[in-house]
Amino acid sequence: MIIYLHGFGSTGNSKKVTLLQNEFKESVVAPNLPIDPVEVCSLVDKLVKSFYENRKNNEKLIFVGTSLGGFYANYFGQLYDASVVLINPSVSPHRTLTSKLGKNINYVTKEEFFVRTGYLEKLETMANTIENNYQGVLVNLFLAKDDEVIPYYIALEKYAFPKTVVVTEDGGHCYDDHWNLVIDRIKELLKS
Repeated sequence: MIIYLHGFGSTGNSKKVTLLQNEFKESVVAPNLPIDPVEVCSLVDKLVKSFYENRKNNEKLIFVGTSLGGFYANYFGQLYDASVVLINPSVSPHRTLTSKLGKNINYVTKEEFFVRTGYLEKLETMANTIENNYQGVLVNLFLAKDDEVIPYYIALEKYAFPKTVVVTEDGGHCYDDHWNLVIDRIKELLKS
C-alpha cells in the first residue's frame, strides 16, 4: 500500500495522485487530510491498521508525502518502520506554520479552515518523535534547488544519512516536472 499525504491547504485529489494511481492502481490511498494533526494521526493509524489486517503476502507499506505531507510521511514511516518518499518536505512545521495561524483558504477547494496554536504544539511533539526515532535508512529524499517555499538544504541538513537523495536544479515546490523520478523510486522500493 502506498499512502500519499498531501501538503498544507491541498487535497488528496491532485495530478500527483492521478499519476501514482495510473502507475500503482488500487495500491494508492490518498486521503484528504484534516488540518488538525491529532485527526491526521487518527486517520492514518486507521489506514495502517486496515493495511495490516488485510495485507497480502509480502505487500509493503510506503508513505509518500509532499511539503507538510512529507513531514507526516516521515513521522508515520519512522513510527511504523516503513519506507518514506519525501518530496520537498517540511521539517519544522510547528515553526513555519506560525504565519498561518488563524483563517486560511484551501488552495483547491477554496474552503476556509483555521490553524490553531494547539495544532502547532502537536506538530512539535511529532517533530520530536521523528528526531528521537529517526532511521535514515527509511528515507528517500527528493528536493528541488528552486523550491520557493522550503529551501532544499534545510531537509538535507535535518535528515542525515538518507537511503537516497535526489536534488534537481528545478521543479519548484510542486515538483511536478520530476514526478517520474518519484515513481521510479517507489517501483524500486516495492521490488526490494
